Amino acid sequence: MPDSPPPNPAAILALGPLQGRCRLGNPSRIVGWARNADAPGKPVVLELLLDGELLGSFLADRPRPDMEKWFPDNQDIGFIVQIPHPVATEAARVVELRRAADLAPLTGSPITLPHTPPPPETLQTRLATLTTVLDSAMEHAGPAARAALAAQLAERLAELLPARPPRQAALLQRWAAGEAPGTVPPTLPPPRRKQALVIDDGVPDPARDAGSAAIVSHMQALLGLGYQVGFVAALGLAQGEAAASRALAGMGVTCWHLPWAASVEELLRRDGPALDLVYLHRHGPMQRYGALARHWAPQARLVYSLADLHWLRAAREHTLRTGDATLPAEIAALRHAELADVLAADAVITHSSHEAALLAADAPEAAVHLLPWAIAPRPVTTPFAARDAVAFVGSYGHPPNLDAAHTLLAEVMPAVWAEAPAIPLLLAGSDLPASLRDAALAAPGPVEVLGHIPDLAALWERCRLSAAPLRYGAGLKGKVLDSLAAGIPCLCSETAAEGMDLPDTLAPLVTTAMAADILRLHADEAACTALGRAGVEWVEERFSAARIRDAMRAVAG
Repeated sequence: MPDSPPPNPAAILALGPLQGRCRLGNPSRIVGWARNADAPGKPVVLELLLDGELLGSFLADRPRPDMEKWFPDNQDIGFIVQIPHPVATEAARVVELRRAADLAPLTGSPITLPHTPPPPETLQTRLATLTTVLDSAMEHAGPAARAALAAQLAERLAELLPARPPRQAALLQRWAAGEAPGTVPPTLPPPRRKQALVIDDGVPDPARDAGSAAIVSHMQALLGLGYQVGFVAALGLAQGEAAASRALAGMGVTCWHLPWAASVEELLRRDGPALDLVYLHRHGPMQRYGALARHWAPQARLVYSLADLHWLRAAREHTLRTGDATLPAEIAALRHAELADVLAADAVITHSSHEAALLAADAPEAAVHLLPWAIAPRPVTTPFAARDAVAFVGSYGHPPNLDAAHTLLAEVMPAVWAEAPAIPLLLAGSDLPASLRDAALAAPGPVEVLGHIPDLAALWERCRLSAAPLRYGAGLKGKVLDSLAAGIPCLCSETAAEGMDLPDTLAPLVTTAMAADILRLHADEAACTALGRAGVEWVEERFSAARIRDAMRAVAG
């Protein structure tokens, strides 16, 4: 990042002296306030420096109602700087805050970020991962590789033992230096962890949508393979304090955001030469950053996870609305753009076997990998007789889900209620619009509009089955899988089940007579229980974290 421009004397005089203070609120954030004495309504632009290097700037414009006594004219003078954990945990670092207009330091600056080791749970997880790698690698490793792995293990052990006897400390030091019996000379450099950068538009929240669940699972897989993983949300650079960002940091992912990274472009330019893998999620980020990743990180493996084929979803919606199967020009152009994305990547991830087959036909030279995401089964425990609801779950900001919910209310459930008027329908999911609430109020049977539910476990405990009457769409359907993982049979249209490769035991869930099958299964405890058990077993076998990690190994090359 270039140095700050020289101060403008006239601007400084207009702003007056810099007032304010900063302090280290906890090991992961700097808090404070700043105010222009002679221009209280103009937010202070502060610059942040790390070890003398200018990283970026930000506004001190957060509300500070506690300052009203001193500054009744304006209390929007606060700031919080969230610290990505590697910045503070690698070693002690020095952070400076200064006003951009005249480079005047803020009272309390500079701040020393002390070396803060990760929590024991994180270190133990890393040690367990490393032990797994050692088990599989030591058998065929040569002397140099064995020594490198031993040094890495010694480093992790040293982190876990902050207060250790002198003899033990000396032993670990010698071992890490390569002096253990049978190893190579101490000149061997320590092994370097591979670096991966994951890019999406927003910060993923697995409770919100299937795409988020997929990208979080894939980051966990990369961590399990020994990568140091960074994440940046191109359209969410101000979300460093969001709960979803904190959840990623808790996994061991470095979340880059303001002011530590002002843009994806800056991050690629700064860190690109050190990257081993760049993972781009969805069509938009691949379009914007694929070529930049090639330019700034030519040595890195470029992985494109397409989530679903946008052109396929758009073409199906067009056919459904118009009855015309011919691709309009804009959808044909989208198809060509997505195929160009596929051909530009070193490895392509799709979750759907149907889309993998389409890509094999359209782009046979592409390296396409069928890789879903990890799902942990959580079977319901409430007895069948104490459950009575039918559920629909989906992110309603996704048009196919909204269309399916309206179809359920307008066509499927009225036929169910004509025979069994007491069966309740539960509508859950994020971004629920007013139009769906109105349709639920006008429905001829009992409907509960629940909206977004962070944890679906309580919902499934009320259900006998769920329904997914999707009329168009693409990709793997996350909420169908969530239902099966809970032991709740999900009745699916052919579109909803597409690309899952359901086993024969679950084939009865794919239906063209959804209302009749809802009535039948709702009244048949034995059939419902058998399908629920088969769903849990299938999810456990196909979507285990170990299986996803092994598949990611091939994607990462």
